[in-house]
This record gives sequence, C-alpha cells and structure tokens, in this order.
Amino acid sequence: MNIVSRSAFPVLVTDVHAIGMIGVVRALGGAGYPVIACDAEEDALGFSSNFVRQALVCPPYGRHDFIEWLRDVIVDHGIRAIIPSEGFLVAVRAHYDEFSHLMPTPSRASLVYDCLSKTAVIGKFIEAQQTAHLPTTYLIQAEQELPTEAELATLSFPLFVKGDAADAREERGGFVCAVQSAGEACRLVRERLVDFRRILVQAFVPGVGVGAHFFVKNGAIKQEFMTRCIHEVPHTGGYCSLRGAWWNDEIMRDARAKVLCLGWEGVSMLEYRWDKFSGKFWFVELNPRFWASLHVALYSGINFPVLLVDSARGATVSVSSPQVRPVFVRYTFPFDVGYVVSRIRDKRLPFLQKAKSVAEWFLLFFDFRVRSDLLFPGDRMLYLIQFYRFIKSLVVRGGS
Repeated sequence: MNIVSRSAFPVLVTDVHAIGMIGVVRALGGAGYPVIACDAEEDALGFSSNFVRQALVCPPYGRHDFIEWLRDVIVDHGIRAIIPSEGFLVAVRAHYDEFSHLMPTPSRASLVYDCLSKTAVIGKFIEAQQTAHLPTTYLIQAEQELPTEAELATLSFPLFVKGDAADAREERGGFVCAVQSAGEACRLVRERLVDFRRILVQAFVPGVGVGAHFFVKNGAIKQEFMTRCIHEVPHTGGYCSLRGAWWNDEIMRDARAKVLCLGWEGVSMLEYRWDKFSGKFWFVELNPRFWASLHVALYSGINFPVLLVDSARGATVSVSSPQVRPVFVRYTFPFDVGYVVSRIRDKRLPFLQKAKSVAEWFLLFFDFRVRSDLLFPGDRMLYLIQFYRFIKSLVVRGGS
C-alpha cells in the first residue's frame, strides 16, 4: 500500500472552541498533520493554537449554506480527513454518504446516528441482553404509551430527562434536565416529545464520573484508557474540571463488552458513574466522538487522535500499554473556579469543608502531578487567553 505521508494529509478539525477538539488539534498538529480548524465562533479558543495551519470561520450548522461551504473547503484545502463533532455529524446527516469517506467513523449512517442517541444505545443494550450496570431507564417514543406518575415515583430522584440532537425532529441541540418529582417528569416528557422523536427518563445513581476510552478498528479494541473525575461543576455532579488517569478492571470489562456490542468503529468514550463506597457502577452514556478529558490521555502518552488518523490513511499503528501514571489535568478557568464556588454556595456544607476546598484549589498549583488542559507544551498561550477572558467576564458582570 502506498501510504500518504502526514504532511500531505490535511485534516479538518471541527468545533475548536471545545477543549476536546483543542486536544485533537494539538495531537495531530504536533505529529505533523496540517490542521485546518473550523468553528462558527469567530473567537473560538482553538483558532489561537500554534498547531493550527489555517483557521476558518464556518456558517452555523443550521444555516442553508453550510454544506456548500464544506464542499468548497474540502476542494480548496485538499482535505483528506474530517474529525467531526456531534454537532457536525447532525448537520451533515442528510449528506452523510457524501462525506463519510473523509470521516474515521462507521460507514453505515444508521449506526452512527443511533450511537449519537442515548435512547437508541440503551435500547440496543437491552435488545442484546447487555443490561448489566444500567440505571433504571424508561425509553419513550411519541407513539407509545407514556410511563405514569406512579411508575416514575418508584425511581431514585432526581430523575434525568434526556433527548439528543440526533433524535430531534428539526435541527436543535439536545437537552438533559434534572427534575425532582414524577409529575414534573411527566410534564417535561409530554412537552419534549413535540420536538424529539424519542427521549429517555433515567433514575439517579450515586458516584463520580469515570470514562472508558477506546480506539476500535475492524471490530477489535486497539487502544484503551480510563479516567476518573475528581472535581465536578457543580460539585454535586456535572462537567469535570479536574480529572486523572485511573483504572478499574470490572468497569473496563463491562465497557469492552458494550462498545463491541454496539459495533462502533473509531474512537469513543463510555461514561459511567462509580460509587467508591459500594464499588457499584452504572453506564450513563456513549460519546462516539472526542471527549473533554482527552488531555489526560495525551499527557499520559496515549495519542488517540494520531492513532485514528494514522489508521485512516492506511499506516500501521502502534498502541501503548494503558499503565496508570499519576497524571491529573485541570481546566482551571472558569470550570475549576466554578467547582469551588458551587461548594461555597452549598448551604449544606460546613464552613470547614468550604475552607478546605478553597485551600485545595490554590495548593493544586504547586502539585507537580497536576497539568493544565490549556497550559500545553508548545501551546501555552491558550491558557493566558482563557485567563484574560475569564477576568474580563468577571469585570463585565461586576459592572452590570
């Protein structure tokens, strides 16, 4: 096979405002790939990366001229691969067959869009009898009988009502809403089924977020990795602002079975909740695209983006042993600040715990094991840009 060199293989990386896609830009650009970055936001943080060959502002995904813009970019820049975000995949759904040869995703559109749907993923696990470690879940479609308040009242609260952009009747983003009563859940389900073909209601499960990360090629797992969330925003559960490399054999066994059951090819992250007190865990969702905690793998020497694109261009890929090193990665501004603020504002926490959280936040700057998402070797300016934006937002809010 005549393998095209990396320098002759331009890659379009989408949605570079997102921290996971910034990690993709750095990984590919650092490996010698010409990276063309695109985003609808003119000030997308990833545009300022030293690893971007060219930055392109694209039309918003919902606009009628986006597809024509994409066609022109592919021709004008000789694009050989596209790293899609979820939003990008939803935007090109009607044209998936036209662009699928450029995306390192499954060739079958139905598999791709089912894997973008939490409802479809859970449904496939139930159909394949892969029901171990699933939270109690109701899968709901408009034409089916809806669960009653009495049925939902038996679940653990809060309940989470979820819908995905892949299941929207028109182009719109997905949603996740936490509700505190069965009646509120029923009302929200009825309202959302107007805009979404299918949604799910899921019971609360305790614990912290953990991720099982995979690169799958030809039905075989080639690379795997795990992370655990340490700080979430808010602290009761949400976006992970401090995470670290981690390993759990039992969760990984379950994740391997689930990702292979789905038949997904390429990269993916299976998200779980893990209760460290009981050792129990529950599958929450599949992310069949690059994830926010990608920098933990990069700092640990596991380069998922390069594995993916090297494989796509026909090169032989070498994998790394997922040895757990003491690597922690923090998204300091604004997210880890938000973690501390959420603890300070929580009236249930005693003063000493709040004070401890504030002290820990400062002490993390002196922990050599803690890296920064944005203070990346060869690309440290992004940290300063984000810090400036954070301070500016505080000044604007303070003056309003």
